[in-house]
Amino acid sequence: MKPLSSMLVFAVASSALVSCAKREGPLPGDSISSDGGVLLATPRLSTAPCAELGAIESRVFAPEFIMEHQGELGIEPTQRETILHEVEQSQAEQVGLHWELQGQKEQLAKILDGARVDEQALREAASRLMDWENRVKLRNLTMLVRVKNALTPAQQQRLRALRPCG
Repeated sequence: MKPLSSMLVFAVASSALVSCAKREGPLPGDSISSDGGVLLATPRLSTAPCAELGAIESRVFAPEFIMEHQGELGIEPTQRETILHEVEQSQAEQVGLHWELQGQKEQLAKILDGARVDEQALREAASRLMDWENRVKLRNLTMLVRVKNALTPAQQQRLRALRPCG
């Protein structure tokens, strides 16, 4: 049990650092990262201003936010295990997805390096890149939905009340 808990703490700390690292350009709620990639980020920590929560992010709950309030929410051991399992499974899958995503970005960049760009090759490479971006978004959204589904309606209502914007 301890290794799984340690992994969650590491994941929470890592995601918090990454989400706070850059705030230039569109926010994740806008579904565009600073490098132009499409993404769906987990909702930010409870200290995030209301304007930063997008339409999707405002309807799900970041695992770290739940973890911060687990005692107040009365999280049961089975709920805790379900949430930990979903986070761990998602992280494992995300590593492979991001590896492939970076490879697709590299291929697209090579096409753009030329003095003249083959538009057909560009369209095909861009389509493959966007397909991998969608896979990343879908995996993340699936994890967030499974985490939300592990909570009772009363716990979800309490989490909404705990957010600065409700």
